[in-house]
Amino acid sequence: MTNDHLPEDLTPDDMEAIAKERQRFMTRRFWVSLLKGQEPLGDTFWAGNYLAALYFLPVMIFLLALGSFVPALSVLLSMSFVIFGIYILGVARAVAVAKPKGQAVKGWRIVGVTWTLLNAATLLTYAPFAAGQ
Repeated sequence: MTNDHLPEDLTPDDMEAIAKERQRFMTRRFWVSLLKGQEPLGDTFWAGNYLAALYFLPVMIFLLALGSFVPALSVLLSMSFVIFGIYILGVARAVAVAKPKGQAVKGWRIVGVTWTLLNAATLLTYAPFAAGQ
């Protein structure tokens, strides 16, 4: 049985390096360096926007459920959108200063910053309506 998704020249050492890299994404040190723009451009964009969203989504679902049962607490959902939106603004700054790996096209930085700012704008403009206000 072969795995068509793995390169043929992938070695056990490569797999170990990949596992270590994935573990690093779960550390506080990684997130601090990401927000400082010290991670590569691609990692900063993808992890900053979407890996963080994987953490935010369960919180949002919990607050949505909590607000459904205790309407007075629904304001917490709006606050979570604001907090995440402010975090995404920090990611936009980090994407603007992050250095790309190798020979990346300069236009990708502009696309990344623009996309991230649009994410932040969406979160911050949606926040007042998240609690049904």
